[in-house]
Parts: sequence; structure tokens; C-alpha cells
Amino acid sequence: MINNIWKQWRRSILFLAALIYALTLAAHFMWVILDRPYVGIYTVQEDNQIKVSAVAPYSWAESAGVRTGDVILNVDGRQPEDNRNITTFGMVGQAKQVTVARGAVVRNLNIDNGASEWALLFYLIIPLAFFATCFVAVLFLYLRKESSPVVRILIALLITVSPVLFEMSANARHDSWSLRLTSVAIVFTLIFLVHFLRNYFSVCGFLLVSNWLLGCLYLCGTLIVINSCFFTSREVSAYYQQELVFSVFVFGLLCIQLTRLYYQIRASEYGRIIHLLMAGFFLALFPFVALYALPNMFIGTSLVPVEWTTPWMIMLPVTLCYIVLSSALIDMSFYIGQFGYYCALSFAITLLILISFLGLVQRHITESPADVARLGALCFVVGLIIFYIKEYTDYHLIQFLHPKRRRRQETLNRFLQKSKTEYTLRHVDLMLRRAVLSQLPVEETALFLVNSKGRMRQVNKKTTLLMRHMPIIADHDFDLKKSNIGFTVLLKDDKTNKVVLVGKWMKPGRSLNLDENMWLETLVSYARVVIDNLYKTEGLLQAFHHLENDRKRIPHAMNRWLFSISEQERAHLSRDMHDTNIQDQLAIAREIDAAVKKIHHPETVRKLSYIRERILDNTEEMRKMIREWYPADIFNGKLENALDVLFQRVNLSADFHLETHLADIPHGLSKEMVLCLYRAIQELLHNAMNHARASRVRLDLSFEEDSCLLCYQDDGAGLANTAIDPFFSTTGLTGIMSRVEGLNGNVLFRERKIEGTDGGLSVQIHLPI
Repeated sequence: MINNIWKQWRRSILFLAALIYALTLAAHFMWVILDRPYVGIYTVQEDNQIKVSAVAPYSWAESAGVRTGDVILNVDGRQPEDNRNITTFGMVGQAKQVTVARGAVVRNLNIDNGASEWALLFYLIIPLAFFATCFVAVLFLYLRKESSPVVRILIALLITVSPVLFEMSANARHDSWSLRLTSVAIVFTLIFLVHFLRNYFSVCGFLLVSNWLLGCLYLCGTLIVINSCFFTSREVSAYYQQELVFSVFVFGLLCIQLTRLYYQIRASEYGRIIHLLMAGFFLALFPFVALYALPNMFIGTSLVPVEWTTPWMIMLPVTLCYIVLSSALIDMSFYIGQFGYYCALSFAITLLILISFLGLVQRHITESPADVARLGALCFVVGLIIFYIKEYTDYHLIQFLHPKRRRRQETLNRFLQKSKTEYTLRHVDLMLRRAVLSQLPVEETALFLVNSKGRMRQVNKKTTLLMRHMPIIADHDFDLKKSNIGFTVLLKDDKTNKVVLVGKWMKPGRSLNLDENMWLETLVSYARVVIDNLYKTEGLLQAFHHLENDRKRIPHAMNRWLFSISEQERAHLSRDMHDTNIQDQLAIAREIDAAVKKIHHPETVRKLSYIRERILDNTEEMRKMIREWYPADIFNGKLENALDVLFQRVNLSADFHLETHLADIPHGLSKEMVLCLYRAIQELLHNAMNHARASRVRLDLSFEEDSCLLCYQDDGAGLANTAIDPFFSTTGLTGIMSRVEGLNGNVLFRERKIEGTDGGLSVQIHLPI
């Protein structure tokens, strides 16, 4: 216990330290981005002059009009040859003023942080959105499922990668923290990704990478980070050769391993996960690797600005969190499925707002298109958020916003529970009538049978005659049909009959609201299932009736299945009787005991005590019935104990002498065979007590290597007064025959001729083991 508490505290301390680390870096890099300008001038020496070789996109130099080929005359009032950043790294670092010449034109430019809107988007807005996404995901994972090792690795991954876009932006401003820590983010993000995917798929039974390979990645990554942070001079230059090579290697390794894993599990239930993972992983990292890292490795420059590859990285935390949350915590597919619908609603509302804005405030869109675009984007995003918040609050406040929904749901549940024990269409009609009249503005409802000739007959004739003048539509359409008078819906379309539910509105013209309409459609769906099962059950019983005269046509597997259902029903009834009837009667007895202590009238006390004793006697009788229905020792594999209890009960209540000879019961008998032997002995003794009028009964049970023999003999009335019903049954002597035949055994009934008696009955049961 103490160790678990210490581990929990240690994880919490590490988690808080990691969060503080990420928040500190994010705050520092934001301050750097807002305080320092991104100069973006790269230089080269030509003809004893320092010229501009390249201008970084979205930088101060681009917005100031600096062009490739301009000559740099001085930086902060000093010659460019005296600037260490230009001579060592070939770029203008942090400066306040620069003088450039283009032909005969000389320009003195003050460097400020007045960035363009695109620069603000790439260097601040997108990194902030990426960090917020990772940070919220980390908090949610920690609060909901932090004990899982897979999730702990994912948390470490998200904390490591969260400030990486901020670090890239601060790199462009030559921040010393960023120049060192970017190496940590690039290297360990990919290592943690490999570690997370390995642990995730190992839980599913698949090996992505071995422990040895994972350990090598951690060792190489640690050496690269140590070298980059402590042994590499990185004052202005932000070119990470070792990190880029390592990231390309790990990316290729993951692509190979995921492809191999894809062909292993694409046809399994994990196929959807691997599809989603590969799509998100490829979309997040491929632009950075293919358009920035690989070109820098081979040709020394990137194909596109690195800023263009960064927005796609937000797919990485989203994808990784989704594959964890969708399988364990919440159904993300539901929220993603709602996204398209909410986008359409939000777009319609946004369009309406923009039209109103243009009509009332700004007459022409050309006056300020950027303001209109910003307003539209803001309205669209806010609309999406409001729809998701509304769905969440509706769920938690449903009992206050829609108090009738819970009662309607309880009505549906009662209908389903009661339909389990109803086997006639008339009872289903009564249940439907009770449910509809209690929840809908309906004056009367009834079920009708419509035959193939169009003649209608009401199922329950005891209902009122309000339905006599209702129009009944009995076509083949299962849709709910409503009119000003009532509604009609087809529940069952059989070859001979159609079952139609008809209802009459309490107020003509009253239409159902949305909740009522959905509830009625749900009830109709349930009723169709119940009625369809009734018809199938009736057809099954008719098929059995055709087989009753020839028992050999009943398959043995069917016998076993039917008796299995019978035993399940006995167990169900036993539990219900014990949990409801017996407990209720005991509660009444306790209430009588409490009342007797407060009553001083002797006659009343005597009558209450007599009632209490009768209740307890009935309770004991029900317990005996439960023990007969559900012998617990049988279901625990103890046939000897169950038979001993049965013989004791028979000896106490029977008027004959019972003689038993039982061999040692071997271990390993199947549950079906043990139950068959017990039920056979139980039925034979029950027959002897109630019908045979015997004075002596003998039972012999013996076992051989591959068979079992049960012999029963009595000196009672024989078969003359105990005729065997030829029809199928799960009880009585017929039930014995069906049980034994279901286990590939045989039963032999014979009359015994005994001098001085009316005769007797002999039964031999042979069962293969």
C-alpha cells in the first residue's frame, strides 16, 4: 500500500515538473517571438562586398523590401566585416539598424518587430494552437487514465513535442534556449513515438520493434542531444545535421514497421486503427521529412519554407490521442461523426450573420475583405464549439430540460421486460395499449388482424368500441401513417394475416412533437420484434406437434437444447422466487414482529402471530420448491450430496420403504449427464410418491468404463395407471425419455408381475459416458 502511494506521488511530481517545463518553455518562446524581430537576411561575400544571398519568407527583411543582390553597407553603424554573425554564419542576427544599397539607392532601415499577418500566423498562432492541443490532451489523459504505461509514454511524447513549433519560431530569432533544446524535441519526440506504438500494439499482441532496437534508439538519441547541447557551437546557426539524419532514419524505420504490421492485422479488428494511424502519422511528418529534412541533407536547402510543413504536425497528437481514447475512454467516432452535421449548421448560421453584417454595417465586401473573413471564421468556430457544448449540457441536464423522457424510457423498459413472459398476441395488445395511453395524447388504441381477403378482426374484443370508425390502412408499407383522426402502423406482414396497430388521437388534429414521435417509433420497433418472435415460436411449436407422434424424428441435439432452456428457466424462476417472494414474505414477518411489540390486545397479538407462522410456513415450502427446481449441489458438480438430500426428503414424506444402492460416482462426468441422472431419479421417486401406491422402491446406480446403468423397481400399480404420454414434455416419465435420448442413451419401461400385489414398474436407463 505504501509503495503504491509512493509510486503515485512520484508520478505526480514528475508530471508536474514536466508540465512546468513545457509551460516555462512556451512562455519564454512566446516572449521571444513577440519581443525580437525575425530579420531573415542571409549573406554571401562577392567582389569584396557583403551581398544578400537570400531573404527568409515571412521575415522583417521581406516586409521591408530587401531583395537578393542588395549590398549591405553596415549593421548597427559598423562595417559588415566586423559583424561576427555575418563572417561566421553568413546571416544577420539580432540587429537594430541595417544599411543596404541597391544600385545607386542607399536605404537606412530600422529593424522592428512589425510582422505581417502571415508571419503572425506561422510563428505565433499555429505554434500556440499546437501547444494548446498537446497541453489539453496531456491534462485529459492524466486525469482519466494516467496509470496505464501506454498513456504515460504518450504523455511524455506530448510534453516533449508541445513546444517544438515555438522552438522553431524562436530559432529564427536566434534564441539560445531554442538553439539547444530543439535538438531534444526533434530526437526524443520520434523515440517516444516508437516507444508508444510499441507498447500500444504489444497490448494487442503485435511486436513493432524489439527491446534491443528501442534501447539503441534511446542510446543514440541521448548521445546526439548531449553533443548538440554541450559540444556544438550553436550561437546563431540553427542547422541540425545529426538530428535531421536521425529523424529521417527513425521515420523510415517506422514506415517499414508500420507497413509490415499493416499486412499482418489489416483483416483483423485492429485494421481500422492501423489505417487511421498510418494516415495521421504520414500526414503529420511526411511534409517535414520530404520537403525540409531530406533536401537539407543532400542539397543543403529545403524545397519549401519550413513554416509550410509545420501546420500538418497537429495531426500527430490528434491521431495518437484518438487511437487511445476511441478504444478505452470515449467514443471519438461519435463526435467526429457529428462534426460534418455541426459544420453544416455552423456554416448556415455564419452565412446568415455575414449577410446581415454586409447589409446593415458594411455595404460592400470590397471595403474590408479581411474583416469579413475574420468575422466569418470566428462565427464558424464559435458555432461549432457551441453545438458541442449544447450536446454535452443537454445530456447532463436532460432530466430538467425534458422530464418526460425518463418516464417514457421507463415505459419502454417495462414493455420489454414484460414481453419476455407473454406468449399471446392478446397480452401484447394489452401491453401496447397501456404504454401508448400513458405517454401519448391518444384516446384509444388496439391491435387488428387483417387476413388476405381484407377482413379485419380486433385482437382483444374486451376493449372499447371507439376504434370502430377508424380508417385502417393495411398495405405492405411499414412506415407510420398519421392523420387528423389517429395513426396506423403495420407491425407484422404474414402470408395469412397482417398485424396492425391503430390509435385514435385524444384531440383531433393534435400532432406528436419530436420526442413523442421518436418514442412511438421506438415502441413500434420493439413491438415488431416481440410479435415476430411470437409467430416464430408458434411455428416452432407447430413443427414439434408434427414430430410428437414419431419421437425418433426429433434430433438429439434439439432435445439437449430444449432441456438446457428448461433448466435455465428453472434457475431463473428459482432466483426470482428467492429474491422477490421469499424476501417480501420475510419482510412482512419482520413487520408483524415489530407491530406485535406495540400492540397490547391479546387476541390481536394471537391472530398476528398465527398469520406470521403461516407466512413462515409458506416461505419454507417455497424454499423446498426452490431446492427441487435448482439443486445447488448439482450445479457445483456434487451429485452424491444432491442425491443424499433428495433421499432424505423422500424418506420424510413418502409412505414406502426406499432402498438405494449407489456405486462410487466417477469424477469428470459432464454437467449434462449429472443433471440427467438427478432429474431421472427425481421424476421416478416423484411418480412413486404420487401415482404408484408402492410399499417398496429400490434404486441401483452403477458405472462401467464407458456407460452408466440406473435401475428402478417398485411394487406399485405398474403401467396400468401410469401411462406414458407420447407427446414431448420436459417433465414426468416422458421427460426422462427425452433427456436420456438427447444424450444418446435408452430407456426401458416394463411391468413387473409380483405375487400378492397388483404388479410393479421396472425402469432401466442406460447412458454412455
